Amino acid sequence: MATRERMRALIELADQDERIGKLRTKLAGLQDQRRQVEARIESERAKLEAKRGELHELERRSREAGDEVDDLDSQIRKHQKQLDEGLLSFKEMETVRTTIEHNRERMESLEDEALQIMDQVEAREAELAEEGKRFDDWKARMDADLQALDADIAAQERKIAEAQAKRDELAEAVDERLYERYERLRGELSDPIVPVRDGRCTGCQLGLSETSMERVREGSDLVTCENCMRILYAS
Repeated sequence: MATRERMRALIELADQDERIGKLRTKLAGLQDQRRQVEARIESERAKLEAKRGELHELERRSREAGDEVDDLDSQIRKHQKQLDEGLLSFKEMETVRTTIEHNRERMESLEDEALQIMDQVEAREAELAEEGKRFDDWKARMDADLQALDADIAAQERKIAEAQAKRDELAEAVDERLYERYERLRGELSDPIVPVRDGRCTGCQLGLSETSMERVREGSDLVTCENCMRILYAS
């Protein structure tokens, strides 16, 4: 195969690799968008769950206050019965009366606290019901966005598969030794084969020697940049 034909085949392959690179960049962008949408959904869900946790804490405090009120009421009844039976000494009776008074004060305080907590619970329940509805409506829109992104991602993956199949065909037409050299350079450079313009390698932008320029113009053999080792061709 003549050098010009070999270079033409390699240029076609490089162009296809560039197209595949752009397709993969677009795919990565779509996948990143999907991750961002998912992260946003999880963030909003976590906020809602935190508020539900706060409501559960209020409900727990309300139950605890109610249980303590019931316990204090039971103690007051028990101590009052002891006083009514009249079997205690004067000192014991004074101690029991003090305990009853202390328990009644504590019970009144807890009842006030329980009422305040119940008011907070009712308000939070109403807020959460509204926020839960807003979240569900918003998430439905986000789920639709995810479905659209999934369709775009699948379409992009098909394009890449088709482009890769075409690339495999082009690679078969490239000289084996030239292909191996191209692949080695491609592992190091994003543009292993570049045109020459105004006497410069368009990869590293450095000027070429007259000898290299003449060889590029003739196209009779493979020419590489003396500086960056990219494969060169006439633009």
